[in-house]
This record gives sequence, C-alpha cells and structure tokens, in this order.
Amino acid sequence: MGEATMEFTTLGGATVQRTDQNAILLFPEEADVRNCDDLHTASRRLLDEGVLSLILDLTGCHFCDSSGLNVILRTYVRARTTGTRLSIRLPEQGMVRRTCSIAGVTRMMPVELAAPPSAGEPAGRRFNR
Repeated sequence: MGEATMEFTTLGGATVQRTDQNAILLFPEEADVRNCDDLHTASRRLLDEGVLSLILDLTGCHFCDSSGLNVILRTYVRARTTGTRLSIRLPEQGMVRRTCSIAGVTRMMPVELAAPPSAGEPAGRRFNR
C-alpha cells in the first residue's frame, strides 16, 4: 500500500505536500517579509516532525527578497542538524533563480531546475549549480 499524501496551504500562502517521510514546501508567488515567519514555521515544523527529505519548491515564486533567502538558509542549517536531505527546486530562468545563485544557495544544496509546473506535470530535471 502506498503512502498517503497530505496537502494543505498555510496562512502565508505556502503549500505543504507531505507523506509520512517526505515533504515539499511550495513557496507562494512572493517570499518576503510579509510571509517569511509563516514559511520558516512551516519548514521548521516539517523538519522537527522528522521528515527524511524536504524539497523547497520555488518554481511558482516570482519574487524572493532577503527575508525569503533567510528562510531558505535557516532551513538549510536546521536540516543539517536533523540529518534531513534538503534540496531546492528553482525555475529554469528568472529573478528567483538569479537571486538564489547570487546568494550562494545553489552551491550549498542540491538544485533541481524546472519550468513552472503545468497542471498534472511533474517538475523538471536535476541540476547542481
């Protein structure tokens, strides 16, 4: 029998897709000071609940400021502490990908580049840096 998937949206607009052992945190269209506390709480909760792997999915995110980057970096530090496999899914092009690259995020963790997801299509291909 396969694992049941649970999905919910946080007050800050992030979507969490979770099975017993794995989770994807889909960032909202904008990751900034208005929702960074919510994003951090969601990522921290998933890590503290013991997921084995976590993907930070920014393919639908069109703007990520320093507050959003702070969430990514704090999640990275916490994932290393808990032993959780962490990766980031980025759009193939655009400001969010450039921002993560400039900030060094793409050198810190496995990266999956993907075109923005279409309904029913799995996201992209694996890529580092």
